[in-house]
Amino acid sequence: MRNHTPTSQTMYSDTDVVIVGAGPVGMTLALLLAERGRTVAVFERWGTAFPLPRAAGMSHETVRTFQSLGLLEQLLPHLNFDHDELSTSLYAPDREVLATMAFAGDGASGFPPMVGFHQPDVDGLLSEACEAHPLVGLHRGWEARTVEQGGDDAVVTLDPVDGDQPRDGDPVTARGRFVVGCDGANSVVRSLMDTGVTDTGFSSTWLVIDTLVRPGASGVDLFGHMLDHQRPATLAPAGKGRQRVEMMTLDSDDLDHIGDADSVWGLLARFDITPDKVDLARSAIYTFRGRWADSWRDGRILLAGDAAHQMPPFLGQGFNSGVRDSLALAWRIDLILSGEAAIELLDGYTTERLHHVRQIVEASVALGQLTCNTDPQAIDALVAQFRAMHDHVDTSGEDAAITQSDWQLGPGCLLPGDAAAGFVARQARVEKDGMTGLLDDLTGSGRFLLIGKDVDPMAGLSDQARSIWQQLGGRGVTIGADDFRDVDGSYAEWFQKLGATIVLVRPDFQVYGTATDTDHLNEMVINLARQLHLHETSTSTAGQLVG
Repeated sequence: MRNHTPTSQTMYSDTDVVIVGAGPVGMTLALLLAERGRTVAVFERWGTAFPLPRAAGMSHETVRTFQSLGLLEQLLPHLNFDHDELSTSLYAPDREVLATMAFAGDGASGFPPMVGFHQPDVDGLLSEACEAHPLVGLHRGWEARTVEQGGDDAVVTLDPVDGDQPRDGDPVTARGRFVVGCDGANSVVRSLMDTGVTDTGFSSTWLVIDTLVRPGASGVDLFGHMLDHQRPATLAPAGKGRQRVEMMTLDSDDLDHIGDADSVWGLLARFDITPDKVDLARSAIYTFRGRWADSWRDGRILLAGDAAHQMPPFLGQGFNSGVRDSLALAWRIDLILSGEAAIELLDGYTTERLHHVRQIVEASVALGQLTCNTDPQAIDALVAQFRAMHDHVDTSGEDAAITQSDWQLGPGCLLPGDAAAGFVARQARVEKDGMTGLLDDLTGSGRFLLIGKDVDPMAGLSDQARSIWQQLGGRGVTIGADDFRDVDGSYAEWFQKLGATIVLVRPDFQVYGTATDTDHLNEMVINLARQLHLHETSTSTAGQLVG
């Protein structure tokens, strides 16, 4: 993509979308839009990708997103990818397991529910992909100062910076049909929007320690949260050969020196983590909060990632929620830019995503309040409570574990009254014409999809519904012996659970709705057109249905 040389008379860039912030959320959104043929300019205040790890857990949905971008093969060497059952525990101070959250097998996307990763590896991969894409311009050394909206566009003024310091040069401007702030917890873009922020009032300061396991050594056999009146802690894998230990800071700590090597080794000794077993990669002080912006859209200005929400790290969902934001935005913006949908389609972005995020923030805060406790009597009471719960379950079966709950999208572009709407659609292995693989790889992703179980969903479309489906560029597939064979029975189990024969899946992998027959199918497609604010085309009567 060609960018103009900045002068007082010309724009520095003029693209479909301007993204402020080149973290993983901003770069993922840029690639999702570019894959749909949209031009994108990304502006970042730091000169290079951030070199230190932050997030350490990647959900199956995030892996699926990178699969859709064709980055999975390059990504896999950087992931702790294990298809066996994964579990994380809550420990008493003496390391007794009080409760376990189990992730049995693969998640709905066909990948492990959560995998460890080293964020600089992923950020570097995304940066390379953005720099190589002809429709993405990645510009480093610029910080947003103002955003002005017009009827059809928005213009960002950016100051030259070197990280958090000014640098020589004149301000420049960048124009886009939309501007998306992916500029972190202290978002400048959010501060320029007409939106409030709801704060849960919960925050805590922790020391984050990342280690590299030495060749031949083994990491700590603990994964989860440890109650301890002396110093609560969290331990987790953080990528290939890496382990993260997080410890709560206390009022008596010297925060200027607690991250020094001697101090860190002293704190790690309680877990038998020693210099002969690991190398220190880094230590950092981090204060986390639970809060969210009340609206993620102000006209043509939008928010995603930490700019829209911050959450305690106890469920590992901050990074993953930001990637979900990118997915939810990309297909909406694309439909609007194509002229197929009205800008009102973006109204549902906040209502869907904020409801989803709020559930996660509140769950993370609850777990944080449980963990961030240094009262000996309170911890003894909690341990006794969990032991009592444990005594009343069958410890030999699944009842002994706390299973992960799904978080559902809020109201928006979803079929009203459908219990399946707003959850991630199943992706499993299928076989067609001698090729076996995950469904998205064989059908393509990033488009609307009708999946029928032993029925051709396209055959049941009325003329009106078919015209809408063609306007959307949708596709239909049949899971059955004569089309896509259900290799391991996953789809048979899923459709039985849903009580449906046809599922409509959105481009962001979310279930829009389900149908049991062709009448319900056609009603569902027509309702989708209404919620999309789909414009009338010359080849259909859809406009009469959705006006």
